[in-house]
Amino acid sequence: MSDDAATPRRDPRLALSRRAYLPRIIGLGLGSLCVAATLHETGAGWPLWLLLALNGLAWPHIARWWTARSREPHSHERRLLLLDTLLGGVWAAAMGFSVLPCAVFATLLCFNNIAVGGLRMLARGLIALCAGAALGWLVLDVPAFTLVPAPLVLLACLPLLIVYPLTIGQIVYRQAKTLVEQKRLLTRLSRTDGLTGLYNRRHWETLAERHFAEEYRPTTLALIDLDHFKQINDTFGHAMGDQTLRRASAFLREALGDQALVGRYGGEEFGVILPGTPIDQALPLLDTLRERFPRPEVQGDALLPCTLSIGLAESADAMNDYHDWLRHADQALYSAKTQGRNRVVAYTPITRSA
Repeated sequence: MSDDAATPRRDPRLALSRRAYLPRIIGLGLGSLCVAATLHETGAGWPLWLLLALNGLAWPHIARWWTARSREPHSHERRLLLLDTLLGGVWAAAMGFSVLPCAVFATLLCFNNIAVGGLRMLARGLIALCAGAALGWLVLDVPAFTLVPAPLVLLACLPLLIVYPLTIGQIVYRQAKTLVEQKRLLTRLSRTDGLTGLYNRRHWETLAERHFAEEYRPTTLALIDLDHFKQINDTFGHAMGDQTLRRASAFLREALGDQALVGRYGGEEFGVILPGTPIDQALPLLDTLRERFPRPEVQGDALLPCTLSIGLAESADAMNDYHDWLRHADQALYSAKTQGRNRVVAYTPITRSA
């Protein structure tokens, strides 16, 4: 299939037309059975049968073709839904306003209108329904009103009454499922860093703020910096730098496990929150992490200087907010880098080094 032929189906303006296509086929097809049973009982002439065949079988395809060629497909489809409702009123007159089929028709048509445009569209649909009924009353030879329809008419109403709501329910379920999946994807994208797959800085700081407010257990925050990362970028290019960041991210996720909250805090800097872990326990844990970090790799004839400098800080009552917590960890990280890098430093009144 050519791209030109496929383009209309991808046009977002045709979304309503695509959603309405299958329900229109099923609704008009099954609705035609109700009308056909009534026409059979009343001995209607061939013009009504021809009109019924065109409306029930051909109209769904004509409507979609027409909408696809409209300049404003969404608005055009809404007008076609009102036209469907008007024709429903005409067929109600053709059935002699028989209570059961007319009630089924009116309910399903109004359901379509309110699903597309809310109460305003419902009001327009009711006007169109009444206008169609009046038009049918004036133009057609309306049969005598019967409170209880013939058994054939009752049976002919059952497929529409059963199948159409089930079809709409399945369509609504698929749409709701798609929306939930899209919402999850958007939420995940808004929280994660595109390169590393870790939490992005904004969401990670939100987590830090939340855990800082939890006073009932100690929590340690760590800032981790890749040593000499600029040298990697300058020597081997940004592609190698990105590869190094992804490798470091995967290592941190695997080594720290699900309990640690790991995010990308800056360009080559990572943030880690260790809930329920006091700094005395976090210090050897992070030093083991530093030692386990893969040794420098060889790229060509050069050595990639991949080591870690880590600064730690534990939440404390003396801090005003989580910004103080981050500042203490950043000061500890700065101390680690000034002491020669590739080490862990904990922020305490008397700085300790592992």
